[in-house]
Parts: sequence; structure tokens; C-alpha cells
Amino acid sequence: MVSNESAEAEALREEVRAWLVENLPEKWGTPEYVAPELRSEEARELNRSFSKKLYDAGYIGFGLPKEYGGVERPAWERAIIREELARRGTPPTNAGLGRLVVETLMQWGTEEQKKKYIPGIISGQVNWIEGFSEPNAGSDLANVQTTAVRDGDEWIINGQKCWTSGWQGGEWGFLLCRTDLNAPRHRNLSFFLFDCSKPGFSRGPLRQMTGDAQYGELFFDDMRVPHENMVGEEGRGWYVAMTTLIAERGGGQVAAGSGETGSGTRGMQMVRSIGGVDNLIELAKKTKRYGKSFWDDNNFKHRIAQIAIENEARRVYGIRLGSIIRSGKASGNEAVMTKMSSTEQGKRRGDMLMEIIGAYSQLMRGDERAVDEGSHVQSMLGSRGTTIYMGSNEICRNILSERVLGLPRGN
Repeated sequence: MVSNESAEAEALREEVRAWLVENLPEKWGTPEYVAPELRSEEARELNRSFSKKLYDAGYIGFGLPKEYGGVERPAWERAIIREELARRGTPPTNAGLGRLVVETLMQWGTEEQKKKYIPGIISGQVNWIEGFSEPNAGSDLANVQTTAVRDGDEWIINGQKCWTSGWQGGEWGFLLCRTDLNAPRHRNLSFFLFDCSKPGFSRGPLRQMTGDAQYGELFFDDMRVPHENMVGEEGRGWYVAMTTLIAERGGGQVAAGSGETGSGTRGMQMVRSIGGVDNLIELAKKTKRYGKSFWDDNNFKHRIAQIAIENEARRVYGIRLGSIIRSGKASGNEAVMTKMSSTEQGKRRGDMLMEIIGAYSQLMRGDERAVDEGSHVQSMLGSRGTTIYMGSNEICRNILSERVLGLPRGN
């Protein structure tokens, strides 16, 4: 909370509170509220419509120029808005992977591209998907085999991408293609934006050990993309993609921390999610063993406190990282710390959840005896995959060792 507030500040706070009462889903914040199934069309529509309401009210879209759809408000107003949205909690905004496109276009895009694509992203009206990883080019991103061949004012794209988040709902996407078969690595790639409704594009699910198909495969069969959809120069796609990866490895903290594309509440909502700090505390308090709750165990208290400290450190670093990206001085190495620390923490958090629920950790979603409908087990299983995408944590450690700490490369 902002201390010693002026009448103007208090009036804004009351305005936001009244707006939330009027616009949040019916029964929001009560036991009677039933959230739509994660990644369902109903959930996407809720996020899309609520994002538009927030945007129209001037409560998201901060940190971007007005000509690209940005909402310009003083810092004290942004702080109050974020506090009130976080205090009440809201449905997630619909920026999704579009936030990566914003960061990329702000550094590499043309004026036309910025004006065309950014407003729909920050208002939550367009869903985006990513086409980077391939069956034989996951961690080795420079080895992508998907090709783009120039044909007049168009490029013909052929190939396959995999491990695509949000694959079902994507209306637009971005991808890295090989545009020169003879140029050396890192000089032979180009970065494109593509319309998912165009002929030659198809997609399908990739099922995980959680039972979900959170990720999917993308297929390009003579798909035509206009030359104007290339971001950056031909053959410089690797460097454009590095900007995208910086934002992605920041885990959303770039956008949320600096208030560019989201409501600014994502980091605060994160600790309220399944497996987050608030939920860990609640679960530890209500779960007993030998007559005592886990919250009575100082060991668990210390471990949960450590997670809270790490979350706050990443939030603050996210603000600094956003500034680095905006300055154009990002090397591509800065965000690996956020990516690696958050995903390693996710594994530790998942393991702690399993310790607390004990034998019930064997019961997954769908079993009526599962604790909290199996959500904790889903969280633990899903945390394993996060250490692989955006560059595996082993690769991130090598980057930190060699390029940040200056340690010698091993043989």
C-alpha cells in the first residue's frame, strides 16, 4: 500500500475497487465460483474478455508508447492499480506468448509491424504461439531444419516445430526458419510472424506424463508468408530470436515487473497459484501427521520462506531485466538466471508438496481420494518439463559459467 496517500490517490484506489466489484466474474473469490477448465476455450474467452475490460479501463498496457496502443499513466497510478488488482485477484490476462512478440518488435520490428500487432496483444485479443523447437533441434536451436524459400513477395515455409505452448488457441505465431542453406550457423536463419488460419498450416497434440496435452506440434506444408512479416533482416533471425528468448526465460517477469504488457499482477498472482507460497502455507497448516501440522515444523517454515524470498528477488530482477532489454544492450545471457532459478525452484516446490501430502501423492486427478482434486500432483509432474524448455537448465548453467562468470570451458 502507498503510505500517506493524497485524496487523489485514495480516489483512484476506490475507483479500481468499485470497478472490480462491477466487472469480476460472478461469485469471484467465493467457494461458489467455479473456474473454467485450464486451457479450455471457455478459459481463453474469459481471459480475453476480461483483458479487454482491463485495457479499456486503462488498467493494463503500461510501459509502451501510446502510438502502439500503450496506456500512459504516472508511476503512482500504476502502483495503486497493480496493488488493487493483486489484492482482489483477477482472472489471468490474455497476453500469453504475445508478450514475447512485444519485446521482440520493440527492438527489431518496423513501425508498421509495431502498430499492427502490439495493440491486439496488450489488450489480450490475439493469442500467439511459438515455433522454435524441432524434433532434432530443441536445445540446439541454431540447428533448425524448417526452411523458408523466397518466391517474389512471399516465403514458402516447410517443416515441423514441437513442444509448442498454447498450441490449440494460437491465432498468430512466430517462428525461426533456415533461409540460406549455405551460410554459416547463426547467419542462415530468419524470423517470421505467421497467420495460423492460412493454408499449409496444421497442428496436433503432444501428450505428457501429466495426461495433458499442454504442448503441441506445428506442421508447415508449403505455407506462404508475406515478406513484410519478416522481423529484422534476412539471415539475422538468430539475433532476433535471442531477444525473444530473453523475454521468455524471464518467465513473464520482464513484462509483469516493468508493467509493459500485463496488469502487473502476474508475479503476485503466481504465489497464490497451486504450489505457490500462499497455497503451500495453507496446505501445511491443514495437513497433520502425528497430531501436528506441517506448519508447526520450523524446517518447512524455513523452506517456504526461502521460496517467498526467491520470488521477490526474481520480481525485482525482472524490472532490471526489462530495462536492459529496452536499452538494446541485452546480450542474451541475462535472463538465464531467472529461467533456471524459477524452474529449479518449481521442482523443489513440487517435491515439498509431495512430502506434505505423503501417500496421497500417488493419487492423480480424477481419483476422488486425491488431495485438492490432484492439483498438487499435477503441479509436481509439470514442473519437470519446465527445466527443459527455453534451453535446458544444463545449457543455462553453461551460459552462466562461461559468459557471465567467465569460467573456462571444459573439454
